[in-house]
Amino acid sequence: MKNILQAAVLIVLFTCCQEKQKEYPSGIIFKEETVARKGLFGDNWCQTWAADGNIYTMLDDGNGWWGDSTKNTTAPSYQGSMCIRIEGDENFADKDVTKMEGWPVNPGSSSLYAYGTISVEGVIYVWLWKSATDTWYRRPIANRLLYSPDLGQTFYRWNDQRETEETFGETDSASFFFYKEDPRFHIDKDSYAFNWIAFCQNGKDNSAAKDDFVYMYAPEQHAPDKLSMIRVHKDKIRDKESYEYFKHWEGEKAEWTKNMKERGVNLQYPEAPEGREWMWASWLPSVVYNEGLDLYMMVSYGITDENKSFWDGWCNHCKYPACIGFWYSKTPYGPWKQFYYEEDFYVDREENRTYGFKLNPKWISEDGKKMVLIWSDAGDDHTTNYKWNQMEIEITTEEL
Repeated sequence: MKNILQAAVLIVLFTCCQEKQKEYPSGIIFKEETVARKGLFGDNWCQTWAADGNIYTMLDDGNGWWGDSTKNTTAPSYQGSMCIRIEGDENFADKDVTKMEGWPVNPGSSSLYAYGTISVEGVIYVWLWKSATDTWYRRPIANRLLYSPDLGQTFYRWNDQRETEETFGETDSASFFFYKEDPRFHIDKDSYAFNWIAFCQNGKDNSAAKDDFVYMYAPEQHAPDKLSMIRVHKDKIRDKESYEYFKHWEGEKAEWTKNMKERGVNLQYPEAPEGREWMWASWLPSVVYNEGLDLYMMVSYGITDENKSFWDGWCNHCKYPACIGFWYSKTPYGPWKQFYYEEDFYVDREENRTYGFKLNPKWISEDGKKMVLIWSDAGDDHTTNYKWNQMEIEITTEEL
């Protein structure tokens, strides 16, 4: 019996030591020598690693890799959104990029923009949000959920209606999954819940998920430095009644609610720099499971200005590029620990107006310390680097 107890104690001590020696992120090194800019025009670049092994990304406001190299927003090749397949690794070339013809054609002046996307058990899901205006980009007011059962060859609404070029522009409330949800007055107008929605990326085709839920993230429109969350069973993504909303923390335990109006703050982002304020188009996170570190990694950003233009400003009008921050968690919903923050993120020139940071869910080294950061750049009125921008980053770690 004594020997058994001694062995048990040794196992416990060994396990504790192993846990203590686990490496956690402590900082970021940006590998500027790896910066690459690809394609012609476009932004946002939400990505998922699909069942066929390829990356599928959503483009907004651009022509991607096709058409004229001058910014002609009225050309047929310049569209409000696209679904694009990228084959290979981060060294992909133009020949490895394919526009998915199943995504309906919509003009560059469209008020509909694709954002979050995820692949779950062979099906690709996409959020398509609606601007408050009838044309072009302003604050979102509604969100349509689309899905593709055949890797981008066809798309359907959550209610199984086929999405076509003719139906794409429908803007009545019945055509959206979320429509002007839970209005909260801010400054001089109502703001709405769940406009920009991003999915947690769990490896290839969601195969690395640690439970049966799909997790989603959305900043509060009236206070974008406050992050809201949704979870839903992977088999119920198209069923709004099955959605649960993060309510609050009980210590480090997350509590969820079916009542959207009871939702709380999952993560409070940093305060804006002194003399500046976050604009409404701030703190849109990208969350990716990093198998090498066995952690969930988040990158997010805030856009600031000094002239109190909360509703009207946008990154090309601002004096500053975006602030950037990195967080990690043991779960897809937190609690989150910040391990890097930079107020004004310039890549290679002060004229950069960086935003839309994303972590690629596939291009991660075996040890988890190398990832690839993708971003958008509105500098020089969306003309210089308004395209796919990428750079390798190194995550420094420490034992805790």
